[in-house]
Amino acid sequence: MRTVTIGTSLLVIVLGCRAAPVTLDAAHTAAMRDSVTQMAAAIARDLSQTGPSAWLQYFEDTPAFFMASDGQMLFPTKDSADILVRGLATRIPGIVLDWQDIRVEPIAPGLAVMAASYHEVVTDTAGAQTSFAGFFTGVATHTTVGWQLRNLHWSSPVPAP
Repeated sequence: MRTVTIGTSLLVIVLGCRAAPVTLDAAHTAAMRDSVTQMAAAIARDLSQTGPSAWLQYFEDTPAFFMASDGQMLFPTKDSADILVRGLATRIPGIVLDWQDIRVEPIAPGLAVMAASYHEVVTDTAGAQTSFAGFFTGVATHTTVGWQLRNLHWSSPVPAP
């Protein structure tokens, strides 16, 4: 009987300690959607004005940061992103990024998922242009400097064999 009482007590404690689901009211949800969408627009604007180095201000500078592309880990850390992006900036002076059908799903205060189709035109120092298109997903967090991307993934369609 003592085992049943202890087990029941533990179950009550565990169930009682569960975090309540976070709910956002309609106004907070709408404000988050607007502000994350504004971040996406700012990314596109800043890329067209300053090139790839603009990304660095939108990558969250925490150990949680990572970026994958087409199923491969491209930047396992913010430091690795800094190194590679700064190198790219010397070879790619121009990027035009066009987001389409942006979707923002708030998860909790200061935390949202962003997803969008994208089309990007990259111009190298010789003036050659390369186009990319695909789909983007990322987790956006509201930090002391505004919205930033904690992690993100780019994918491009694979040509049929």
